[in-house]
Amino acid sequence: MLYHSIIIAAYALTAGVIAVQAPNYIKTIDPATGYWAAGIFFLACALLHDFIMRHVERSRFQRDLVRMRGDLAVAETGLDRFENILGGLAGKDGNMDSFAAEMQMLRKLLKQLSTEQAPSEEESEVILSAESEVSDSFDFGDEEAPVELSSANEEEQPASVDGMPNDAEILEIVRSGLQENKVDLYLQPVVRLPQRRTLFYEAFSRIRGPKGEVITPGQYLKVAEGAGLIGTIDNLLLIRCVQLIRRVRQRNSEVGFFVNISARTLRDTAFFNQFIEFLDQNNDLKDSLILEFAQEEVDSATETVKKGLETLAEMGFSFSMDRVQRLDMDFLLLGAANFRYLKVAAADLLPGSTGLPMNIHPDDLREALLRADIELIASMIEDEDTVIGLLDVEVGFGQGYLFGVPRPPQAES
Repeated sequence: MLYHSIIIAAYALTAGVIAVQAPNYIKTIDPATGYWAAGIFFLACALLHDFIMRHVERSRFQRDLVRMRGDLAVAETGLDRFENILGGLAGKDGNMDSFAAEMQMLRKLLKQLSTEQAPSEEESEVILSAESEVSDSFDFGDEEAPVELSSANEEEQPASVDGMPNDAEILEIVRSGLQENKVDLYLQPVVRLPQRRTLFYEAFSRIRGPKGEVITPGQYLKVAEGAGLIGTIDNLLLIRCVQLIRRVRQRNSEVGFFVNISARTLRDTAFFNQFIEFLDQNNDLKDSLILEFAQEEVDSATETVKKGLETLAEMGFSFSMDRVQRLDMDFLLLGAANFRYLKVAAADLLPGSTGLPMNIHPDDLREALLRADIELIASMIEDEDTVIGLLDVEVGFGQGYLFGVPRPPQAES
């Protein structure tokens, strides 16, 4: 502004000089004509100055516009990358509400981990497992179905290896594993018999130590629970389970997942409300997420737990019962409670074995389960003779080392 004022003052001063001095130098010009000449000079200079400044401003604006367009292109590129990242996290369906719920729960878990709260008698437990990043290269076969996530069920777990860490070392591995995101997912197939087509996957959690050692749930659950970390582990794995479902659904929307849950989850009112809210945010996964409970916990369920199961069933989630120790139950009542799967050890189903207590003839078991809309899964199958025996009693699904050992998804390319 000062720059323009100085130039205008120079124009005015020059015009004044012309008005005063023009009649002295040009005898034919009278004073009035001199003033007219000065005014015309000042106006011409003002117009020329305005034209030049407009041109300068236009050039500057064009440079700014080019720079802004470049910045906009960079911003759009960054936005596209950000949308791709969010799209990968939220899944093909773009459920950002559920993604936000995951982030909210993760913040709570990080807070719990940092404070290392002491365990309570009613501490919640969701025994799940999932991986930090699920590889898209995992092959789920032509006909895909639920993955059962169970960190408590160690029936398919490899035997302990000599020289494994003691409890103090395991606790440190658990803490560092949570902080450094070293909780891995291992998958084991569940197949349709007799075709042996993979329809299910059971998942096991593993925590990697700083030296590459692998800690299984059978080793860390008791230690983590004593240190007040089990709730953090379980909740984190629930989130990863949902992430796994979303990634798999990008390839096959009919894939389902079994998730093993302790009844203590439902008895903890504070956590159960959070659990319900999280599942409600992911209600679009109700056909893919099957909640699994141990028979002992279902039999001893309190009224609070029963109400919790009713709430989950009303939300559209179905259930599975594992670690079955007796079959003398009302299958119709179990089916009415939305239980759709029953897992029994293969040795207890073979012809000629002692078997489990039941109030019907063993030959009528399959028909009784079908009437209740419940599928039977035989676990711990390790040899061909077991398969032949299971076919004799018409078991529809099988799982065990014979069909595949637990492996990380990246290994299943």
